[in-house]
Amino acid sequence: MKGDLPNVTICGCGSGGMAMAADLSLLGCRTCLYEIPDYRENLEPIRKNGGIILTGCTSSGKTGLAKFHKISDQAEEAIESSELILINTPAMHVGTFLEYLAPHFVEGQVIVVTTGYWATLRYKELLRKEGTFNKITFVEEHIMPYLSRKLDPTHAHIYNYKKDIRMSAWPATKNESALRVITKIYPQIKPSKNVLENNFYPGNPSCHAQINIPKAAFFFERSKEFRFYSEVSMCAAKLADAFDMERISVAAAFNCKVPMNSEWEARTYGYSGVNMYEQYGNVSNPHVQRWTTDAGNRRVLKEDLCYFFVPMEQLAKVVEIDVPITKAIIEILQIFADFDYRANGLKLKELNLDGLNKNQIIKYVTYGKI
Repeated sequence: MKGDLPNVTICGCGSGGMAMAADLSLLGCRTCLYEIPDYRENLEPIRKNGGIILTGCTSSGKTGLAKFHKISDQAEEAIESSELILINTPAMHVGTFLEYLAPHFVEGQVIVVTTGYWATLRYKELLRKEGTFNKITFVEEHIMPYLSRKLDPTHAHIYNYKKDIRMSAWPATKNESALRVITKIYPQIKPSKNVLENNFYPGNPSCHAQINIPKAAFFFERSKEFRFYSEVSMCAAKLADAFDMERISVAAAFNCKVPMNSEWEARTYGYSGVNMYEQYGNVSNPHVQRWTTDAGNRRVLKEDLCYFFVPMEQLAKVVEIDVPITKAIIEILQIFADFDYRANGLKLKELNLDGLNKNQIIKYVTYGKI
């Protein structure tokens, strides 16, 4: 360790992984950058460049060339001596990383999936089969720390970083020990009551789908690259608020207290305004400046709808709450995107929650057993 900072391994060379690896290296962590063997070519430009160039609004307060203790596509080598292992990948690819990493986890390591989507419940059996679940603390954040983009194979740019991030381990009884390690690098992270509250916290599912629907022809027919958040409309803001009321209502039924997305955005990014339209309506807003593509948009919709909207719809049934807005968003976007989110979505059975009542679910996520 350098001072009180943990040794870290950052998994994944996408925009989030590159931003995190560079920022934590510049912060002073002994950092390893890991990529799975199928994508080892992503590491070669970074090796040749001697690291990653980081620009923008960083959490560390530093920019420039970030160098690494190790750059590796070998899992055992990459996580050796690391106290904290952070997996930065879309929800649908977390399992691939864990298949490589899990056999090599050792006693006391903290494993963090930075964009959770129920990751701790989805992959606990994989870790148990490898015999490593009881050795480690398995954690998910409700959202990853950065709004970033990979400008080229060796350059990551951070448009903004989040000042309010929530996390929970499974079971929640491990939250305190995990937090002691994680807050050494991200002091803005706070614990959720459990993974239920963590997943119901606002963030990506509260905005992406809602922005798409009022301007569907633009997103799905006319444009292949665009500044996504600059397309926020008043209709999108109204839809976001209506969805939020359902999300908050279902969360409350499980004894979880979560805010409106607009409240979280103000606290997290410092954006002023009473709704998403006002908060994103300023051309200097860092979100508005970020470009994305049709493929990137469809990827986040798949992530949000398959891994949050669909399980939320099922959890709402458990507590007998009607969620017509949530259902409508799924059904409309299935038509527009030509993708069956429900058929491909996460089922309660995959979370070991199928057939449980409200109190049993709360007990399970808190203590790890019914």
